[in-house]
Amino acid sequence: MSARLPGLGLRSRLERSPRSASPVRWPLHGPSSVFAKGMRDSRRSILIAGIGLGLFVFFYGSSIGTNYATLASRLDAIESTQAVAAIGSMTGQPINATTLGGFLSWRVANLMPLLFGAWSILALSGTLGGEVRSGSFEVLGAAPLSRRRIALEKVAVHLVGLATAVVLIAVLTWLAGVAFARLPGDDIGLGAALVQFAAMALCGLAGGAIAFAAAPWVGRGAAAGIGAISLAAAYLIDAYSGTVPAFDSIKDVSWLTWTAAERPIARSWDNASLLPLAVLIACLLAIGTVGFERRDVGATIRLPRLGLPGRPFLIRGPARAAFLAATPAALVWGLAIGSYAWLIGLSAPGFADQFRGDSNAARLMDTFFPGLDWRTTGGMLQIVFFDLALPFIALAGAVLVARVASDESERRLDLLLSTPLRRGAWLVASGAGVYAALAALCLVVAAATALGAIQSGSDPLKPFLGIFPGGLYAAALAGIGLALFGLGRGSLAAGVTAALAVGLTVLDLLGSSLRLPSGMLDLSPTRHLGQPMAGIYDWPGMALAVVLAIACLLVGAWGISRRDLAS
Repeated sequence: MSARLPGLGLRSRLERSPRSASPVRWPLHGPSSVFAKGMRDSRRSILIAGIGLGLFVFFYGSSIGTNYATLASRLDAIESTQAVAAIGSMTGQPINATTLGGFLSWRVANLMPLLFGAWSILALSGTLGGEVRSGSFEVLGAAPLSRRRIALEKVAVHLVGLATAVVLIAVLTWLAGVAFARLPGDDIGLGAALVQFAAMALCGLAGGAIAFAAAPWVGRGAAAGIGAISLAAAYLIDAYSGTVPAFDSIKDVSWLTWTAAERPIARSWDNASLLPLAVLIACLLAIGTVGFERRDVGATIRLPRLGLPGRPFLIRGPARAAFLAATPAALVWGLAIGSYAWLIGLSAPGFADQFRGDSNAARLMDTFFPGLDWRTTGGMLQIVFFDLALPFIALAGAVLVARVASDESERRLDLLLSTPLRRGAWLVASGAGVYAALAALCLVVAAATALGAIQSGSDPLKPFLGIFPGGLYAAALAGIGLALFGLGRGSLAAGVTAALAVGLTVLDLLGSSLRLPSGMLDLSPTRHLGQPMAGIYDWPGMALAVVLAIACLLVGAWGISRRDLAS
């Protein structure tokens, strides 16, 4: 296809028409441009993201003001966390952490690239593919707009959304400094907060830009997986470069390492480090734009599918079709998460040796993780790998849910239901295919984890089996998305699944620090899986995840059988 979309002769006819005083540049009803339509469609998600993340920082600031109101308490928190390099790697490098801004930067802002990154990856991997797959691209094709302009305006929507969220977060962070300052230097400047979170947004945007660049070639599902593993790798290389020799030798490939000193709310400035990151993002966005402009719309490279030994293997019919359609994306996500699991499994004995070599650190580990044998590879994988892998497995589930929901929005479901197939039965079969694809993803991750354990001279069985409870958790969240789709909220299905994946992880990681009620913390399913990488299972919790996945799927089937399909 040419770089400019072929019109339907609309402009020339309108210009020749005696009724038209001027040519019509935008034949669509509603917003006057792709950018305006995108801002209208995403305004709620932008406000929710900005206010939600901002309140998260604000309430964490209140926790610091309450629980660490003295200089001695803050020094004690820093020293106990940094006593062993492995623990310090988990929380990041403290910079002026005796101030409120420095403490926030150390304990909260270090997680922000992952949160911004999850948003950017899901948005940019499908922002153009979604138009193509939904059929709205043909409408845009009737307008005199080049594909380059469409791509750039779509990217601009996300950039403006990020900027809006940054402003909201910065304002709430500044208010936290005003309300909860307890020591000299606790005040937080609004300008410093703006620069701080703009830098964090850029770090997360890099993962989204990688997904955007890959999407024209491999499709949105696989592109999201590539972006997610790139972001996770950048985070891990930066975090563990001081404790894992293999990471130290390649730490300069992580863009988070480039910007490690840019912590304005901690009174540490390195604005020059943002320039190469901005150049990298610009180049990746340009690659994605050119790829969308030059390649045939919707054409992607065929990724390997998971071969099945015989036609009736485990699943058939719509379930088999859904499984095979989801397999390429699931395998990319599995390889991405599995690469991380392999590196951690390979390095786990080294982490354990560091803790064993320091009696104070060993005592601290026994206090923080009672009942967990952290001295084994499985125990260290539980601490270092499992909790971080859960949201990424669940995000993969969100991508697979979006694929099922697209069958209706892209009108394929009309054709499928022209056969003697009931709507509810189709959704149950498609959901089963999604759950099977998540099982295949977990199988890839489990194999990579076991390989790392074997290479480190450890028992591979517990780490191998321990990843599958994470698959049950992801299936439960995917089931919620499928229920929303069945009830007629297909546009929310993938977004809610992704929001739950990120939100529940944040709740689990930081809820105790915020001194939230135990009843609220127990709402997170991650607290009801046990410690499976070490062979400790919470059977009632896992059974609840299975029940939730099945029940939500049945609710979705009931809903879709009683409503009209989207027109």
